[in-house]
Amino acid sequence: MTSGNTGNLVDKFGRKKFDKRQLQSDGDFPKLFNYSGKRFDIKDLMGVFNKDGNHKIMLIQSKDGKNFEDNNGRLVNEKGYLIDRNGNVIDAENKKVWWLLKHLKHGEFPKIFPYTKFNIKNIQGDFDLDPLGNPILEKDGEGHSIDRQGRRVNSRGYLIDQQG
Repeated sequence: MTSGNTGNLVDKFGRKKFDKRQLQSDGDFPKLFNYSGKRFDIKDLMGVFNKDGNHKIMLIQSKDGKNFEDNNGRLVNEKGYLIDRNGNVIDAENKKVWWLLKHLKHGEFPKIFPYTKFNIKNIQGDFDLDPLGNPILEKDGEGHSIDRQGRRVNSRGYLIDQQG
């Protein structure tokens, strides 16, 4: 028997993208790798933001007008990843994860999983995040987690199929 948080992940068109066996027990993705083989959790690299009406993060211009900040006053790049003064992508503990801009393409770093490449936005539901970065989800009449569009999602906000 499967619960509402353990289904296959599907994209916004209902196509299966990840088998539930590829996920961790809590329905989240395994950690990513950088070029040095260091494992990290992408959530540890993200700043905290408000979102606009189109669910895009709202970057805050720094006081000097040259950089962006998150809601906590930490430096971020144009995609919302935490950075140090040299432009290195860092984690929440200020440890370098991606060195300098040569590894970034349009502010994004390569998403290196143990098994595949994909665009995470294609499998995320439509939801806001609480101040700790957790998805704010609703429940349907059967108690399954759903996004704002009524699509089934797991506890991490990833779209899942009906077997979930």
